[in-house]
Amino acid sequence: MNSGMRISSAGVRRLFLSACALPAAAMLVMLAAGGAQAKMSVISSPHNLSASGSFNTFFFVEEERICIFCHAPHNASVATAQEGIPAPLWNRELPSSTGYTPYASTTLKAGVSLVPTGASRLCLSCHDGTIALSSFGGSTITNTLKLPTTSRSNLSKNLSDDHPISFVYDDSLASLKNGELALPETIAPETRLDQAGSVQCTTCHDPHDNEFGNFLVKDNKPAGSPLCITCHTYNANASNGGWANSAHYAVVGPDTATGCLNCHQPHTAPQPQRLLRYVNEEDNCLTNCHNATPKNVASEFTQTYKHPIAATTAAHDEAETLPATIYHVECADCHNPHRAAAPTLVAPVAPNVDGPLYGVRIDNQGTVAANEFDVCFKCHAGTSAYKFSGVSNTPPNRLISDSDQAHRFSIDNPSIHPVTTTRTTTKGNMSLITSMSQIYCGDCHGSDQSAKAATGQTGANGPHGSSYEHILIAEYDMPPISQYPHLGNDATFYALCYRCHQQSFIMGSASGFANGGIPLHKTHVQDQGVPCYACHDPHGVPKFPTSGAGGTTTNNAHLINFNIDYAGSGAVYATTAPGIGSCTVSCHTNSTYTNLSMPRLPASPAQKKTGVKRTYSP
Repeated sequence: MNSGMRISSAGVRRLFLSACALPAAAMLVMLAAGGAQAKMSVISSPHNLSASGSFNTFFFVEEERICIFCHAPHNASVATAQEGIPAPLWNRELPSSTGYTPYASTTLKAGVSLVPTGASRLCLSCHDGTIALSSFGGSTITNTLKLPTTSRSNLSKNLSDDHPISFVYDDSLASLKNGELALPETIAPETRLDQAGSVQCTTCHDPHDNEFGNFLVKDNKPAGSPLCITCHTYNANASNGGWANSAHYAVVGPDTATGCLNCHQPHTAPQPQRLLRYVNEEDNCLTNCHNATPKNVASEFTQTYKHPIAATTAAHDEAETLPATIYHVECADCHNPHRAAAPTLVAPVAPNVDGPLYGVRIDNQGTVAANEFDVCFKCHAGTSAYKFSGVSNTPPNRLISDSDQAHRFSIDNPSIHPVTTTRTTTKGNMSLITSMSQIYCGDCHGSDQSAKAATGQTGANGPHGSSYEHILIAEYDMPPISQYPHLGNDATFYALCYRCHQQSFIMGSASGFANGGIPLHKTHVQDQGVPCYACHDPHGVPKFPTSGAGGTTTNNAHLINFNIDYAGSGAVYATTAPGIGSCTVSCHTNSTYTNLSMPRLPASPAQKKTGVKRTYSP
């Protein structure tokens, strides 16, 4: 037989029926004459359990026939006909229909049968490990070997860690997945549904052909995992970052796997829900992939301050209520691995999402983030935001306290840093005045070792971890009241602020915070060691906080929201005219600023002096 010959379906059947009764030697002569073996060749595959399959882990020297382990030309099993399973001359008993645990997940829309049906029942007569490989009609083999429980081929009756089978795949199912599943009429012909339109083992596997390994019907090693994306399209060619545009599309990972197989394991997956390769979700990202330059994120999570991804295991749920209500943080809370694109796909301009944040779901209607702050607000906004605040750092003791960052960055606030909107004033004269009219959360929160933090550094950008508290990209001194005065070089202490604000302007009299031409920022920060955060709330002062009174334009302009530990619980700031205002705070004992001297504050708020009103003007 020449390897290029095409055999009709009737010819295949005749060859098959003859081969069932032929010894292995005769069949080898028939199929090996043309060199490379083509379709229907089982001889050199793991399914050759006969004496000629001695290269396999499992084989039986007592039996020379190859096909007889599954098929018989005469006296085949009637069980398949009784159960309505189309099976060609089946020669094995069927496994018990009880005891199976099917795959399940919170995002599974298919109605998976509790008992495997169709061709899957046939496959499981070996692969669920309950029936001996040598148990077939007319067998005289004495070795009743079952697939060992340690074998990856033994799926057991617990199929929860295997790709779902025995479910109807139709247009209505595909429509429930918002473009993530292909319509069944568009899938490749080799990826077959059974006569009932159901996905079975034979949708992905051809038991007679091992051309692509693991008896796959299509080579799954090229970029993007072609077999997987036959059905799982994940908006493959979407212009805003579908799977084909994803940075993970062509990545080669462990075991030379590409695309999907870097993270997913279709059988006996260590993490059953969503078939992940590792039990801990973050290990899918940080093991073998994101642990080396230039995408070395793993090292960022060894920093002192970090998003605590190790605190929970497999806690992310794509179907969870958003904003999040249960405390956790995993990589997939902030990234969609099926759509995350290389940063060069679109130049990041605040507030738009950049490549790594493409496709992140932000609500239960399937809306994806358009802005970077939308991703942050998944956890740091809403009624449960307090669960995600102050986990590793103690938040400042503010007059107006609110852990809901959507409130703190609301455009209705008396003052905010320009994250959710562009800044409305040039006061505070930024050194990058044109390019910094609006900023990312990640312009302040990120790794101090990142490429964004300093020229020449190669660390990954993003708020993964930092040497500075609150995962800040540079130092922002926040000493407790017990350390007042904390004197030092403000260029170092407030390097974070000076990434945007000009030090000479802030510390000069032109900033607007002056008294008779004397620059009061300099007086407070440089001369007296008062930290910026004693007066300013760097996110914003909420007009509508979670509880209590909100900020006003009069009392909370310029991000003024006093830290009670420094200024006292009765502290008040009031704007009386543009550039003119007054403070009533407990940290002054003088009635004027004439000597520009502040006494050391007591260690205890209870020991603070009675507040006295102080005025200032340009």
